[in-house]
Amino acid sequence: MIKLIVSDLDGTLIPEGTGYLPTEVKALLDEVQRSGLQLAISSGRQAPSIRRALSTLEREPLIISQNGSCIFRGERLLYTDPMPREDALAAAEEASRWPQCDVVLETAEQCWVYHGFHGVVEEQLLSRRYQYAVIHDLADVEGDVVKVACYIKQDIDGFAAWAKGAWSDKLLVARSGVSWVDFNVTDKGKGLLAACRLLGVSPEETVAFGDNLNDEPMLAAAGRAYAVAGGNPELTSRYPTCIHPSEVIKKFLPEWEENACISKMTVL
Repeated sequence: MIKLIVSDLDGTLIPEGTGYLPTEVKALLDEVQRSGLQLAISSGRQAPSIRRALSTLEREPLIISQNGSCIFRGERLLYTDPMPREDALAAAEEASRWPQCDVVLETAEQCWVYHGFHGVVEEQLLSRRYQYAVIHDLADVEGDVVKVACYIKQDIDGFAAWAKGAWSDKLLVARSGVSWVDFNVTDKGKGLLAACRLLGVSPEETVAFGDNLNDEPMLAAAGRAYAVAGGNPELTSRYPTCIHPSEVIKKFLPEWEENACISKMTVL
């Protein structure tokens, strides 16, 4: 029995590079929450950007931001798993020396852009309406860093290989989207498990959807998992595929509308 639906956002629920939910997806997600199913959106984005993308929904779902590093219900931070500050700053400094690399250090709801612009602010941060500041000294970063995100214009495969070789003994390194490589101490799988604990749901009672390699831990942790067709080939080779999560989600709604156990679920 499915009690919790967890979905990636960009490239899964919405096309890459778009700002908001398509009308038909918004209608389905509203129906999901009205039916009693729990809904969580898990993204590499920070929470304010996710909230804006979901602003048309009748009720905001649980937000799992920054690759599982933070969980929000509305403005309330329920869970966070920050990076050791020394490791976060050192990884950012080393990554910034890579040619054509912009480095973004993120706390729960703020981010700092370090060392130059190669289109990252105009193409990514502004389009997603991130709250950010430009810095030239890593000592200016305030708060607990939960993610270091690197935007690579050239040779992302080479950068990802370097990052894993240099940092995989201390940090998790994952490709995210076409041009991003992320450093965290957690992943979307751990974020899903933390959400389950908060909601009183077992992992076996979840279904998850994703399109990229940073979604793989989440799909592995879920009771049922689907990769979006056209997503990363490594992911689509491991999991059943769907054109869009909506085609699978619809199958759960009649079952849940008739289920008297819905009222036993924990609603934060």
